[in-house]
Amino acid sequence: MRFASAGFGPGRSGRAAARLARAVRHRTDGYEIVEAAADHFRGRGADAVLAYDERTGVPALLDGGAPVAAGIGWLTTRAAAGRVHGALAARTLPRAAAVWAQCSAVLPLMDSDWGVARSRLHFIPLGIDTDFYTEQPLPAEPGLVMSAGEDRFRDHGLLIRAVSAVRDRRPEVRLELASGLPFQAPEGLVTLHTERLNGRIRDVYRRASVAAVALHPTVTGSGLTVVLEAMASGRPVVVTANPGVADYVDHGETGLLVLAGDVDAFAGATEELLADDDRRIEMGRLAAARVRERFTTEVMADHLARMLRAM
Repeated sequence: MRFASAGFGPGRSGRAAARLARAVRHRTDGYEIVEAAADHFRGRGADAVLAYDERTGVPALLDGGAPVAAGIGWLTTRAAAGRVHGALAARTLPRAAAVWAQCSAVLPLMDSDWGVARSRLHFIPLGIDTDFYTEQPLPAEPGLVMSAGEDRFRDHGLLIRAVSAVRDRRPEVRLELASGLPFQAPEGLVTLHTERLNGRIRDVYRRASVAAVALHPTVTGSGLTVVLEAMASGRPVVVTANPGVADYVDHGETGLLVLAGDVDAFAGATEELLADDDRRIEMGRLAAARVRERFTTEVMADHLARMLRAM
């Protein structure tokens, strides 16, 4: 079979087309409809089209033609979707040959809220580049908690309150955070990165003893990339136990899962790992091995290939 990936490039028709594309993306919550029309990716003779998320999946389905495997990144309930966003998704997603997500918890909603047949739903575990995110040596200085991310589901306020509570008992503890989201923190607690770190994020994982990802309730899989990168780097994680996260983090083995909104529990889990060197190190080693076993880009590609062949 010949596959095409729906990843549309910038328009090639000048500034007017670029302005139109921006306006359409704004009004449709990010759908790349103009880019899809300009790209004509269906003319490449593909037998199937793989779309990573709704921004490209819905335009691919509107275009018609080769069967589409549509990825879901942020869509949840019909009630939570914008008017235009929801109308287009409701019209197109039931026609997809396959609908897939990296968070298993969103798949039942694709059936109940969006009318996608259960036989067409697929959980595709997220994979990362473990050659790039190598297992790191132990940090030179203990006590650093790291976190990253700036989508709307990040709960940096809870994270900062939890780490501050830990520092009250362990003065060496500090937080290194990569995010453009606004927050308030006690002076001297947070080292902040607002710029794009790109590959330099590996240095943050190397310096850290623990990675901590606090989240608001969601079924989108927010935070999973940071979780896997930290685990691959040999760092145990403390993460909000949103639905689907347990597919990636084994509680008590590769990290600790904490209920959303519970500052005391988040602080307790973080301190628990910082206080027990042997346990923290062993969990980090197991986390690195687990990612290389289940969550590499190669494993993800194999899952995607098997889904496409079955369409």
